[in-house]
Amino acid sequence: MNGAVLYDLAMRLPLAVLMLYNALFVGRDIHAHLFLWSGPRGLTYGTTVASLVATEAYLLLVAAFTLVRLRPVRKLSGVVPRITALAAGLLPASIAWLPKAPPMPGRQAAGTLLIIAGMALAVVSIGWLGKSFSVMPEARRLITGGPYRLVRHPVYLATLIQGTGIILIYPSMAAILIYTVEMILQIIRMGYEERVLRDTFPEYDDYARRTSARLVPRLY
Repeated sequence: MNGAVLYDLAMRLPLAVLMLYNALFVGRDIHAHLFLWSGPRGLTYGTTVASLVATEAYLLLVAAFTLVRLRPVRKLSGVVPRITALAAGLLPASIAWLPKAPPMPGRQAAGTLLIIAGMALAVVSIGWLGKSFSVMPEARRLITGGPYRLVRHPVYLATLIQGTGIILIYPSMAAILIYTVEMILQIIRMGYEERVLRDTFPEYDDYARRTSARLVPRLY
């Protein structure tokens, strides 16, 4: 096994293992809600279960495609793009360490529905990426179908939707600050990804003209 193969494997395994590890805990919560829950089964219960199921699908999909993804055709050089991608991917987890506001059923239901919508969009978008899925700015194949016909970065749009839902459930200035920094990092990350795709695929410029929106059609 040569060095390039070993390096590629080393880059795949940590993320896949992390996603599977988190999936175990989410799966435990799903089991508890479906089979051990003794509380009321109203809107809040239903949205919570749906959010857990969407999260589980997302974690398993990321783990699977990380393990089977194609070798990159081109990578963006430099350490800054990689640090930016890692920071953008890990920063939302810090929300879990913030003080939780007292739950309000209406706000919790609305926030959970946004999280479900964001997770669903992320699952569909990653499903379209398939073996081209990547965390770092790397080029494998140019994907232009499905949600990528509407915006060039639907996975990051999904992150924005999920972040809005989390802020509704856990409102605080710290949460707003975290997601402001998160979106700044994602915008920088988009630029890195577009650069490596443009350098790799001559047809990318035509695709970018047809799909002019990065995140939100007619806005950005």
